[in-house]
Amino acid sequence: MNSAKDAPLSTKLDNAVSVIIVGAGPSGLAAANLLGLYGIETLLLERHDGLSTYPKAITIDDEGLRICQAMGLAEAVLADTLSDLEVHYLAGKQYLAHVKPRSHRNGYSLISTFYQPAFEAALLQGLTRFPHVTVLFGHSVEAFAQNGQGLQVHVRAPDGTRLHIPCTYLLACDGGKSMLRQALGISLLPLSWLLPAGLPSADRGHKKRPYGQRWLVVDCHNDEDSSPTAIFFCNPSRPTVTLAAPHGHRRWEFMLLKGEREEDLLQDDNIYALIKQARMQQKEVTHVEYSSPPQIMRSAVYTFHSALANSFVRGNVFLLGDAAHLMPPFSGQGMNSGLRDAHNLCWKLQAVLQGQASSRLLTSYQQERKPHAAQMIRFSAILGKLIMPTSHSLAFLRDTFLRNVQHIAPLRHSITEMRVKPAPRYAQGFLLPAKGRYSRHITGQLLPQPYVLLPEGRRVLCDEVLGPGFALLRLYENPSEAFSHFTHAIWQGLIVRFVCVMPLDTPPDRLTNMQKEHEKTMPIIDIEGKLAEFLGQQHNLCVLVRPDRYVMGAFASEDADRYAQLSGQLLQTK
Repeated sequence: MNSAKDAPLSTKLDNAVSVIIVGAGPSGLAAANLLGLYGIETLLLERHDGLSTYPKAITIDDEGLRICQAMGLAEAVLADTLSDLEVHYLAGKQYLAHVKPRSHRNGYSLISTFYQPAFEAALLQGLTRFPHVTVLFGHSVEAFAQNGQGLQVHVRAPDGTRLHIPCTYLLACDGGKSMLRQALGISLLPLSWLLPAGLPSADRGHKKRPYGQRWLVVDCHNDEDSSPTAIFFCNPSRPTVTLAAPHGHRRWEFMLLKGEREEDLLQDDNIYALIKQARMQQKEVTHVEYSSPPQIMRSAVYTFHSALANSFVRGNVFLLGDAAHLMPPFSGQGMNSGLRDAHNLCWKLQAVLQGQASSRLLTSYQQERKPHAAQMIRFSAILGKLIMPTSHSLAFLRDTFLRNVQHIAPLRHSITEMRVKPAPRYAQGFLLPAKGRYSRHITGQLLPQPYVLLPEGRRVLCDEVLGPGFALLRLYENPSEAFSHFTHAIWQGLIVRFVCVMPLDTPPDRLTNMQKEHEKTMPIIDIEGKLAEFLGQQHNLCVLVRPDRYVMGAFASEDADRYAQLSGQLLQTK
């Protein structure tokens, strides 16, 4: 990684770069790491003098951690992560629901908390691996102009110097108040029809303001409650949330009520009173008393929004993260959605910039990410409306509903395992046409990531076998025959990795011999049986997986040439 501090600007900015990223938050840092891995010349600009020192986001899910794995930074991120949290919903003197997911479908815990400054520092440190990635702090984008070949970006350096930097693509990762989005004239539209009534809605910069709900957010340490839990106090008189965080930290969030002033709620005495009140309710349910107050590290009032950009793309400029979507925190999907944006877009930029695909591939970014982001906003909004109403009548209906659900085993299990969260799936975009019901079922889905056994006997997560690019999977007993139909040049052009999924009862010594005999095919043992289950136990089904681990297509092995041609048409390559 190059930076403004380790070399003169004149040696860094004379030539055009392929991609400029604006904003060194989670989305921008993730995009820079992914592009760095792909060998793309990248410039990351941040208007502040360094990374943010404030912990804003606090939850990361299994998909987010899987994307950190794709960046090669899972170990560094997990060092400052608290995993396998339980979620308790309390109302009055009783539990409404328990969420205790134990599934690791993507290889990681479904619910984890982290410390955002440490997370961002780990991602920034990851950029030191790439000499072709430059990071400049204290540099503000003042304007940009698009032309037929790319863009000219005008940047103000810390000393007042104005820099003119050409690039091919510009990524707007500059937050909810995105200057780039506003300069493009892209509206940020509210999703107010799914949100609690009686609160203002619409967009900053428009006649109305986006839906907003004010919450007091308090980060503490030395909290007596060290349990790895998140607790929702579903009290209509004062909705409250508390989450355990790494290294003995804990976050508290309190909804501001009508007429309350921010400056009053930010007083330490008032914060301690709110925490004490919540602890009293917790004691009535758990019969555990916490007498000593925690130490307040910082407190702030945030306004939680629900809004979606009406376009994620304008020419060669792409919106990612909060610049493209804002959502309330009740499902913990804000930052995770930004990581998904980066993972979806960056491999496509690599394919276009390195000549594997035409720029038409990039249109699939909006096709895929906008509907999914809207779905997560709606899910977060509905969850907030269900668990955090300020109406006592709505709270009564909620309590009655959830109490009855506990007597219905399948519904209770869905809540416990957090299966109410929408499964990641793309209905349209860079996908092959499906032939047959099961192919239609899995096309567009995120491939699960179980542990698998390598020929040398090592147990690893599946993505470590698939590699950074495209992969083809087939459930088959003989690697020498599994991909015999895949002779078309497109498979070599895409640098596809062939992976033969072997049955659980395959002897390890046979696996070792097979790898020596078939160097172009990687045989693995499906020790958890999850891949065989995903493949429908069908030995003739071949599944093409994209670099972001979504299934591009599923087809019979004898149709390999036909699907090679279809893949070429999608890529617009010969």
